Amino acid sequence: MNIDILLPFKEKFSKNKASAVSITVKNSMKYSSFKNKIKVYGQKVEKPFYKKHFIGLKNNWILHGGHNKSLAHNYYKKNKNNDFQKKILEIHNRPYLFNYLFKKIKNIPITLHFHNDPQEMKGSKTIKEREYIAKSAAGIYFVSEFIKNKFLEGLKQKYNNIYVLYNSVERKHLIIPNKKRQVLFVGRLVPEKGAHIYTNVIKKIAKDFENWKFILIGSSKAGQEKTKTSYEAKIIKDFKSIGHNVKYLGFLDNRKVNKSISDASILVIPSIWDEPLCLVAIEGLCHASAIISSNKGGLPEVIKDKGIKLKNINEVTLRKQLVKLLSNSKLIKKYQKKAWAKYEFNSSKLTKKQDSIRLRIIKDFYLKK
Repeated sequence: MNIDILLPFKEKFSKNKASAVSITVKNSMKYSSFKNKIKVYGQKVEKPFYKKHFIGLKNNWILHGGHNKSLAHNYYKKNKNNDFQKKILEIHNRPYLFNYLFKKIKNIPITLHFHNDPQEMKGSKTIKEREYIAKSAAGIYFVSEFIKNKFLEGLKQKYNNIYVLYNSVERKHLIIPNKKRQVLFVGRLVPEKGAHIYTNVIKKIAKDFENWKFILIGSSKAGQEKTKTSYEAKIIKDFKSIGHNVKYLGFLDNRKVNKSISDASILVIPSIWDEPLCLVAIEGLCHASAIISSNKGGLPEVIKDKGIKLKNINEVTLRKQLVKLLSNSKLIKKYQKKAWAKYEFNSSKLTKKQDSIRLRIIKDFYLKK
């Protein structure tokens, strides 16, 4: 069985510039029993993950009416001559591309993977659009129950092609890693991620905890080295001005991010939007950091009782909880042990679930023919 994966144009399937969707696909590929049969299609990049399995597509966005539409068009053009031999096409996070390709390709099963709120995405905003996808797709994957429920909202019929498949990170530590006196924020420097909340809290408490290092990792866009927005510029300027015990590291590749989380005693996730899931939260559990986060979207599904969840996260509530942790080493260790216990997001385990679904889809689709 062959598997084609079509990524959104914004995704860069490479070590240095990958964001959450690319990282998730890369993590699952490593443990898939179909690894040698998988091809990943996306925009051309230097040094892609799994070079032998990656196909960079040309992009004629003016001719085809958009970057993503161009990728879909060129994917179809590249494969139509082989009559789409027995395979699955997995489309990530672009419902309107599912609609476009489903009308063109009828002889293979096509699945759609939602990494964001379907009600805010082109091609799945309305109940009618979501009903069409539910009736047409061989399988629909969601990164959380929260995102699945957003898709099903308003749909009256029940469907048996709906799956929740969490993002995953393989835990390689045998014991809780050695921790440093570090507090960490990792994420895009955009308002919805709450970078300003973190920065303003650190500004108020850094002098009271001079033996701690406060770290900020991220940029407004994955892989970006130059500042692009006024919000990002202000966050970086304000954070750097706090004092000697803060450090801004910019955008880091995922390997370096995981090393930083592994070192950090405390991970802060002050999101003020409904997180679809939050890969950083999973990485925090993987590396046994004490987590303080908001309670938005899919975050509670990851953190459960393993971290401190703030229902109304703001500068006052975050400052209170962070000071409480920093003042109590036993409490930090308590939440690190909670994060470590019964880890549920290993790629090896979740990829087995995905592979079993793939087999079921293939069998159901081709037996009907």
